[in-house]
Amino acid sequence: MSDLKRLIADSFSHFSSQIALVDESDRSLSYTQLKYGVDALSTDLEKYGAIPGHRIGVCMPKSLESVCALLSVVQIEGAYIPLDPEAPASRNSYIIGDAQASLVITTTALAPALIGMMSPCRIVDVNILETPCQLIQLDYPDSDKLMVPLNLAYILYTSGSTGQPKGVMITHQNAMCFIQWGIKTFDLVEDDVLSSIAPFHFDLSVFDLYAGLASGARIILIQPSSVKNPMILAELIDRFKITVWYATPTTLKMMLRFGRMNRYSHTSLHSVLFAGEVFPIAPLNELRTRWSQAKFYNLYGPTETNVCTYFELPTEVDQNQTHPFPIGYPCSYAICAIDDGSQIHNVTSGLEGELLVAGESVMGGYLNQPDRNESALLLHDGMRFYRTGDIVRIDNQLLIHYISRKDRMVKRHGFRIELGEIEASLHTEPRIAEAGVIRRMSGPTLSETKIVAFYSTNESENELDIPYLQSFLLTHIPSYMLPDQFVYLEEMPKTSTHKVDYTALNRFK
Repeated sequence: MSDLKRLIADSFSHFSSQIALVDESDRSLSYTQLKYGVDALSTDLEKYGAIPGHRIGVCMPKSLESVCALLSVVQIEGAYIPLDPEAPASRNSYIIGDAQASLVITTTALAPALIGMMSPCRIVDVNILETPCQLIQLDYPDSDKLMVPLNLAYILYTSGSTGQPKGVMITHQNAMCFIQWGIKTFDLVEDDVLSSIAPFHFDLSVFDLYAGLASGARIILIQPSSVKNPMILAELIDRFKITVWYATPTTLKMMLRFGRMNRYSHTSLHSVLFAGEVFPIAPLNELRTRWSQAKFYNLYGPTETNVCTYFELPTEVDQNQTHPFPIGYPCSYAICAIDDGSQIHNVTSGLEGELLVAGESVMGGYLNQPDRNESALLLHDGMRFYRTGDIVRIDNQLLIHYISRKDRMVKRHGFRIELGEIEASLHTEPRIAEAGVIRRMSGPTLSETKIVAFYSTNESENELDIPYLQSFLLTHIPSYMLPDQFVYLEEMPKTSTHKVDYTALNRFK
């Protein structure tokens, strides 16, 4: 029995009468009701050909039904691929084909767009918790030859610099070491109420779902539309008496500015976890003062390693502090090292360089990406390290401080975005001759990431309408990757090697 399968089976047995899931409309499922839903869908999946090891896509809005779908794949010992239901169907179709998914679980509303991108396929009607849904059956003659780990649990697709998303393969061991660490570190018990803010295709959601289930807690499913509305988020904490709040700094900053927080007590919170990007000190301290009864934790880790370092913030708020808090110490299952450009070192005071991570949580590799695996993973001292691409500094207490990125990947709202993928999508517009995409820091403390897309057109064309460019890009990339600004240039600046000069682009307003 796989580790996650055993985890949910134990939870169904130990916490049968507890409420497991609640959505914003107050629909709820006990652990026993959730088990019935998972059992029924598992039977359907096996009836229509799913066997252990199969990859199965789940393209559904966040809901009681989508949780049932994810857990059903775990129960039959398959590997699930959570798809963004708001992403272009062409992107989801690429992911399904890349993973050679034998089935896709989806809704009747989302199925037609997916089916239009895939052939041949067969459609089967099923019910999930009495809600009509559909299974898309697909055949891949060589699917058994796909190189995946034997204990693969799920595949999370992240932005790729080549213009296509890349699949990060997470094994049961990768997931379980983090889940068990999270339950112990944050003292989770069955009386806890966890927020589920992150979408299921985002790695932050792994903690909400599995640490919540394993501890017998209640999980509040928060819709993407509500995540964009800070007033709703502030109200949900009090309405559901949420005890553990896990979000990106962007979400927390929005709540401070626009959530009308003084209307609510928020005294139920005992742990506030943030991850995905740097949290500027001023708004963080304001939030800590407001939620003074809660412990705050800075969690760090790319999708490829899950959370690998953490830092518990001191209880006293220093209003004179100006620098961000460190990303902390390695988690108990992680081993960190520093590549200073000349050699690899153990974590030692005064070092600065690229952070490398080894240990149980490091991914099983990128799917169908042997070259990328070779460049991102390396053997050192008998251990397999992942190159994070993050430049860090080690202080005299051996705390790790984030400094910057060494490549063109940026983080915005907690999502990793490869600027090269946006560029590749712009180049598919026939009238665009060249494109260059950069990050620009903005805001009062220059801590907010803005994405600026520069482009030039063919000789016979002029500047393109921004609404058109936005709608065009949304057929290729998800909305969270959409540039904040488009700038037309008659000619793109070039380096001496005839490549786009990104440094020069930074000088354009």
